[in-house]
Amino acid sequence: MLKSTKTKAHKKKPLLRKLCKSCFAIYEGWRIFGKSRVCTAGLAVAFLEATVLIFSGVTNSYAVQQGFSSTTVALLAGGDALTGILGTFVFPVLRRRLSLERIGLTAMVFHFLCGSVCVSSNWLPGSPFDPWFLLRPSGSNPSSTLQFSTTPASILDFAVNSSTFRTSESFASTNFPPVAVARDWTSLIVFSAGLTVGRFAFWMIDLTGSQILLESVREEQRGTICAVHYALKKLLNRSKYVMALGLAWPQTFGFLIIASQLFSLVGYAFFVVYCRKNYALKRQSIFRSSISKLNQKGVDQ
Repeated sequence: MLKSTKTKAHKKKPLLRKLCKSCFAIYEGWRIFGKSRVCTAGLAVAFLEATVLIFSGVTNSYAVQQGFSSTTVALLAGGDALTGILGTFVFPVLRRRLSLERIGLTAMVFHFLCGSVCVSSNWLPGSPFDPWFLLRPSGSNPSSTLQFSTTPASILDFAVNSSTFRTSESFASTNFPPVAVARDWTSLIVFSAGLTVGRFAFWMIDLTGSQILLESVREEQRGTICAVHYALKKLLNRSKYVMALGLAWPQTFGFLIIASQLFSLVGYAFFVVYCRKNYALKRQSIFRSSISKLNQKGVDQ
């Protein structure tokens, strides 16, 4: 009996050691990432991932609910991809003439302008955005430029229940609750335009962050820091679905747009902090090299 308990305890130890070792490795990886000089640059790129300003499941469902056909959404998604690819071609050209910091800051200004266009679409004709929607009783039906049912369909319900995109006419013929069909597409067109053009800047920012990690991190730490950075990007990317769970109506989609812009502003702030620190380090290195040259001249004389 004693022998059997000893063998069981002996078998459990390796598993516990492996778990402890894995937890320690995760902690060590985050510690290395946090102490690295590229931490703020990595955080800047990661915070831009927490956005609905991209043709993903939530945004596509919103566009189709507002009256865009599946073909139109597919064409817009293709244009979004093309502008991103264009950014990958422009980045090497700019890299030959500008520093990574200037490329990143320029791309972030352009990305902010495109995001501001998307935010402004909340108050354009045809927008279903209603800031007080969650405070109203469920049975109320406020007057607006759109015609909603008393129980508007959820964006997430549409994304889950429809395996393929449908037009508003075919969607109305199903058993799902009626959805909002925009009479005026001004808001949706402006939102799609800002989203598509902003993808150009987003890819340039992402390439800038990747290039900073490659050039500024030592080779022995590069794998650890890049892995932590990738995990952080995926974590923040999933946060948009968490936000959509609480704001899963067309009338509240504007809050998701505003939240995406706020996350982007946090990312911009982190990148500015990185640029200031990197500029200070460069000035210190130039000052030290000049002092060493003067000392060397004094020794030679």
